Amino acid sequence: MKNRYITTRRAFTLIELLTVIAIIGILAAIIIPTVGSVRDAAKASACISGLRQVGLSAITYANENKNYLPYAGTGNDAAWARTLAAYINTPPSQKATIFVCPGVAIPVEESTNPTDIVLTYGMHAGLMPRGLPALSLSKVSRPSEVIIVADMCQDPTNKGWSPNSIEQPSIIASQSGSRGSAVAMDDFISTATDDDTGNNKWMRYRHKGKVNVAMCDGHAVAMAKGTIKNRNVIFTE
Repeated sequence: MKNRYITTRRAFTLIELLTVIAIIGILAAIIIPTVGSVRDAAKASACISGLRQVGLSAITYANENKNYLPYAGTGNDAAWARTLAAYINTPPSQKATIFVCPGVAIPVEESTNPTDIVLTYGMHAGLMPRGLPALSLSKVSRPSEVIIVADMCQDPTNKGWSPNSIEQPSIIASQSGSRGSAVAMDDFISTATDDDTGNNKWMRYRHKGKVNVAMCDGHAVAMAKGTIKNRNVIFTE
């Protein structure tokens, strides 16, 4: 007579079940912040890549136009972005978003006007003053140090878009005319307004306290809040 083995299935005890739940909770607490950090790092990297393309397109445009940068436009009409979009090697479907930081806090609305360029990046208002002719890159004495375009604060009252020019602190925009008295080149610029409120024409330190910028020589970098100096925004000695 063959032996018959009867197997029984033992249910989890309450203690075992609570232990499993606790382990899952611990793993979630470890993994979720890591995933969020990786996602934020990827957005910051994509933002730098986009700004690099914008900066290089401005240099390419200048090389083809007797070293002059593109006309900025007037008001919030970012004519410079429309001009540079033609110089960026990106599929047509992505050209409208190349000027938008992937890490923005406020969702950016699309425009009903097909000629609009949606942006959260802004150009240096001293080099490309709104409503006035743009300057020549030959005016920039330290192209590897001077910011040409950077991530900006968003305007929640205007579809989450940013103003098209960096005009604050005022030393940036004032260079389209005269700076007045001498300025200490190694003093740090003001970062007084770093908020997505209203029509703020300031750079935005949205990537863990850093702002992504492109320089006049074409390279892009992340700069920590409180480390940008006058020499990074003043383009003449």
